[in-house]
Amino acid sequence: MVERYLKSNICPLPWNHLEVDVNGGASPCCLYKGNIPDVKVYKQSLKSIQHTEFMDKLREQFKNGQRPLGCQSCWQEEDAGKTSKRQNSLYKMKKSLNNWTPDSEPALKFIDFKLGNVCNLKCRICGSWSSSKWAQEELDYGENPVARKNLQEGGWPKRNPQFFEELQEDLKHVEFFEFTGGEPFMIKDHFKILMHCVEKGYAKNIDIHYNTNGTQLPPQEIFDLWAYFKHVEIAFSIDDIGEPFEYQRHPANWRQVSANLVKFKEMKTPNMEFQICTTVSIFNVFNWAKIALWVAQYQPKFFYVNTCFDPDYFNIQTLPRQVKDIINDRYGMLTDFKPSINFMNAADRDTEEMREQRKRRILQTDKYRKENFGEVFPLLNKVLQFYA
Repeated sequence: MVERYLKSNICPLPWNHLEVDVNGGASPCCLYKGNIPDVKVYKQSLKSIQHTEFMDKLREQFKNGQRPLGCQSCWQEEDAGKTSKRQNSLYKMKKSLNNWTPDSEPALKFIDFKLGNVCNLKCRICGSWSSSKWAQEELDYGENPVARKNLQEGGWPKRNPQFFEELQEDLKHVEFFEFTGGEPFMIKDHFKILMHCVEKGYAKNIDIHYNTNGTQLPPQEIFDLWAYFKHVEIAFSIDDIGEPFEYQRHPANWRQVSANLVKFKEMKTPNMEFQICTTVSIFNVFNWAKIALWVAQYQPKFFYVNTCFDPDYFNIQTLPRQVKDIINDRYGMLTDFKPSINFMNAADRDTEEMREQRKRRILQTDKYRKENFGEVFPLLNKVLQFYA
């Protein structure tokens, strides 16, 4: 059944999944461009949001074989031969989709929770939409209505103290939780959801996935709580190693993060597995071999490579041809990064505007943080010429 939909444009997420975003809105998934209009999860139930006119129309587009515009990230990756979130979701939901067809009624089974943008890092490929620290820095650059809104709305669970109690009705048939952020281990409210599922006996049927920056080590009682769940995946976002890691994930400390990853392994329960997630961007393109070697030494259950789509000027398709030629020559044989190379080569989006936006952002951030792209990435700087 799944193989049939892999070859089509059908995506099951609008039927079975909702993403709760950092501002309390909702969308069909984390890569969808835009939100479901006029909804806030602290005002409406997830079930009612799934049955809005917007979601009905989106499902109808898929049933008609169309490629919805908001899903362009997946189409770009698939057209370049890279596995997309749509395809990954079909694999992940394989058992749940045994009897599913596009004519099935919507049934919420997968929830991606972003319970705010509280975060202790200001990653270069992130922004105020996912990091409260970034929002504060962007406001230090000058008045920024978007950053101010993200800072104010990023703590949305506080707007309705009853949210977690009201959410309980939506959890009865859920099979999969994804907790991202912000940094999920700094957002303690999500443990209320886990406690409820354990108390009601739902936990044994639920898989959990976390995306974490690795700076936070939860206390032992959280590991004890996870033991009640069917399966727990911890995906550590590691975009580089050493000094380049610290530059990209400011102000993280590489030694501390490395030590935390070891401690996670020491504290793991039998139902847990660890994954490494690397997001490719213009920053780490010359360090892929080092990343691959480090991953081989850590030996995660899975290693997967994502693509930076936002900010767009950090997307690897926007690199100059000279840089792409170096990447093709040096890293063309790296199996884990081959799909990223194919994606990079699938489009040439190098423009003067892209170059100027990228340079302006890097120099602005370097000045504020007293960092220097040229010192951390000398070879890349020689080509991109951010610093003389």
